[in-house]
Amino acid sequence: MFSSKSINSNKNSGFSLIELVVSIAVLSALSAVAIPMFSCFLNKSKATAAMYLMQEIKKNCIIEDSIDKNANLLQIKDINGYRIKGISKDKCDDQVILAQAIKDDVLPTFQYNVNSDDLVYKYKGMEGKNLSGCLGLICGNGIFSNKNDEMKKKYNIHDFVVKNAAINNECSDYVIVEASSWDEAQKRSQALGGNLVTINNKEEYSWLQNKVWAKNKLLNDSGDNSDESTYFFTGLNDVEEEGKYVWASGEESEFNNNEDLIHRQNWIAQQGMASSKDYFVIGGTNDKGFTDYVQENYRPDLYNGSSGHLTWVDNNSSWLKNNGNPRHFGLAEIPSCT
Repeated sequence: MFSSKSINSNKNSGFSLIELVVSIAVLSALSAVAIPMFSCFLNKSKATAAMYLMQEIKKNCIIEDSIDKNANLLQIKDINGYRIKGISKDKCDDQVILAQAIKDDVLPTFQYNVNSDDLVYKYKGMEGKNLSGCLGLICGNGIFSNKNDEMKKKYNIHDFVVKNAAINNECSDYVIVEASSWDEAQKRSQALGGNLVTINNKEEYSWLQNKVWAKNKLLNDSGDNSDESTYFFTGLNDVEEEGKYVWASGEESEFNNNEDLIHRQNWIAQQGMASSKDYFVIGGTNDKGFTDYVQENYRPDLYNGSSGHLTWVDNNSSWLKNNGNPRHFGLAEIPSCT
């Protein structure tokens, strides 16, 4: 015969099946957060050590009459997560010294060019001099963070990026960069891991028109409030072969001919200037590209929305700048999908 006391005692001992399942679920959730965070902080500590080492190497290399100190560089060995390369002389002259990440998909590489005295990072297609900002990218998108904010943070570490002027659409990040010429805009786009924007089809054109340059929307959304006429350098150019319009990214577009993107006024009325204008900008205050707009009163063959609105310019966009349109930026496009 069982007493009620023994029955109650058995009920209170151990876990029920439901309690066990709940406990496992909680532990799994905590592990899902804790393990990536630990891995993130471990990688960040490795990169921090490599950064400090390269800063010390740079310091030694710029000290005058430092043959003994340069000799000490020869004794530097690989550190956790990194291989040290380029230290092969007893002097720092004309060397490129690397802290090369063994896993460059999770750790940045640091490069010191002795000749130019530049210490830069290279990480996931980007490069720059803001080393502490680079360390902030290692942990990536935090599990509780806003992905759009994290994307902006990633690009904001570059001093040539207009702060918070970044937006994503599917597998592309679009970022506004400060630039006074096409060459400068393209170089800075490449430093972000991309190129000047490629407009692949009318849908992308319309999306960019509404989200980026119409009424300076992306600039205004970033806090740079202005209704001033603003133009953006794009990737379209015919630098290599006159009249053959290609994108800086090397991508093909869905247009039958990239000439369809060129403003009709440029294409029909200003063919004579084409040979001296190898680049294109987009923007201004009156982009009616690929819409049903037609200016009936004057030259509807030129002023209509049947084509794109890209405008021929030289490398510095001299004509536009000299005729009341000084504001120019580059519009970078960076692949965001693996």
